[in-house]
Amino acid sequence: MLRMKLRLPLRALLVVPVLATGLLVGGVGTAAASTATATVGDTGGVGLTIRTGPHTSSGSLGLVWDGQRVTISCQSRGDTVTNEHNFTSNLWDYVPNLNGYLADAYMATGYDDRIPGVPDCGGGGSQGQLVPVSQFQGQPNQGEDCGPTSVVTALLADGVTPHGWGTSQVAAINAARSDMGYDPSWNDPNQFGTGEGDVQTALAANGVDSDIVNWDIDTVLAHVRNGHPVVLAGNMKDLPWSGHDVAHFLTVAGYSGGDYLVLDPASDTIVYHTTAAVLTAFWDNDLGHAGVMLW
Repeated sequence: MLRMKLRLPLRALLVVPVLATGLLVGGVGTAAASTATATVGDTGGVGLTIRTGPHTSSGSLGLVWDGQRVTISCQSRGDTVTNEHNFTSNLWDYVPNLNGYLADAYMATGYDDRIPGVPDCGGGGSQGQLVPVSQFQGQPNQGEDCGPTSVVTALLADGVTPHGWGTSQVAAINAARSDMGYDPSWNDPNQFGTGEGDVQTALAANGVDSDIVNWDIDTVLAHVRNGHPVVLAGNMKDLPWSGHDVAHFLTVAGYSGGDYLVLDPASDTIVYHTTAAVLTAFWDNDLGHAGVMLW
């Protein structure tokens, strides 16, 4: 029988600064992961298209211009692009503030290839991308928006464009909350967070089927290894990069090289690489023991 569980408020996290450097947790030990600043150039004055994915055929989100500085949170291989000076690269840079990717061939990063310390964006399903999104973007329910934000990142990992994504990240978060049946414009004192059923409802509103699995972490993680993202319920106190004692949702969006690829809406906007043991510890808590598996 499905046991509905409410996410507790994350208001305590509002006073915790989000650092530019986090922990990228691997199979053994930890390694630093950073963002990087770069400058757009070599476009010949026509501007550089912001893409929804690391491909020239991906949707357009507008233009950036020569001389514009941006912050890169992760990098991904994609289509090969040649700039105005015949420099060629298949590397793409994800810029959270733009909600999209820029071809690295046009970016002055200080490196001809990958930027040391900046993580790989990874990949979700066959058409998906791993896009870190913070739940803390000034919206009324930001303290309780781990569920709606995880819906957004899970849909992107599944290759589905979430409602509101073409406008902004916060519009997509608010749209996911609205898809759950809640008013995103105010913080309802009687609604403390969201539950697995709400996540499933929002996914269905975006045309994605899902199953809620309780008390079976092995099935949930096998689903990820088979190429499908999962929104996982648990407690942040068992996450090596967090430690806060707060009930929480996050997206387990992919599996690569023996690591699970995690998008945590309450932590740094990077892709975390972690283990089954870490995710099991996160899941094995009160208000945890559940995963919403996307199909």
